[in-house]
Amino acid sequence: MNRRYSRLVIPHKAGDGALVALLWRHAPLGFDESGRDLVAFFREAAPARDAGDALRRRRVPFRLTTDIPERDPLEAYRAASRPFPVGRRFWLEPGEDGGGRTPEGRIALRVPASRAFGTGSHASTRLALEALEDEPLSGRSMLDVGTGSGVLALAAAALGARAVAAFDVDSEAVFVARENVRGHAFGGAVRLFAGTVAACAGRFDLVVANMLADEILADARGIRLRVARRGRMLLSGITRDREADVLARCRSGRWKLAGRRTEDEWISLTLERAS
Repeated sequence: MNRRYSRLVIPHKAGDGALVALLWRHAPLGFDESGRDLVAFFREAAPARDAGDALRRRRVPFRLTTDIPERDPLEAYRAASRPFPVGRRFWLEPGEDGGGRTPEGRIALRVPASRAFGTGSHASTRLALEALEDEPLSGRSMLDVGTGSGVLALAAAALGARAVAAFDVDSEAVFVARENVRGHAFGGAVRLFAGTVAACAGRFDLVVANMLADEILADARGIRLRVARRGRMLLSGITRDREADVLARCRSGRWKLAGRRTEDEWISLTLERAS
């Protein structure tokens, strides 16, 4: 029996990070941009309708089509995906074949589009990847909180991290990340598990969390506890209207802001302990 999916189109909102954050709360399969339009895919009709209700309450126009028959709702999206550069060193390949030539001087990260968030196309992930380039990762350890597709864990391994632990509360995301890790020669440095930050032992030179602000706030104490004495934490997935909330919570205990990046409505923050 053919599987079905739902498609929600928001006209003239391509690149609107705040709307992506809103829709992500309703567990979409993934996003695409069609010209100036933002498109979200959903497996089930019910969460698609819930997302539509959330948009309606904010008076955001949209078009919703449910119960579309297709073998794979992301098949067309993956086929249309094209590799793209991120930062100074990375080359993201969100398509299926991954057979294209990687430009000289760049590191290929092959992360096919899937339900797991973080192929590298979203602004919050790009900001985190760019921030990783500025971290002295060679020979150091990193923890990736809420790893999603595993793209940040793979990036750290590619930059020379000796050990990368990565986890997600979503076991499906961990399954996807494991498949992505296996496709890279440097993936051997990455260890994955399903669980929460409370289940993670040890401390790390760098702790990265690319999650929505509410999720960061909920795990803020656990994230700080996983940072080594002279380590740092990198937080991305924060919208401008939540930056003050995240800083107020995460700077407690002698932490200082060491770096900040922005793209549209999204912000990444790097913090370290004050001397």
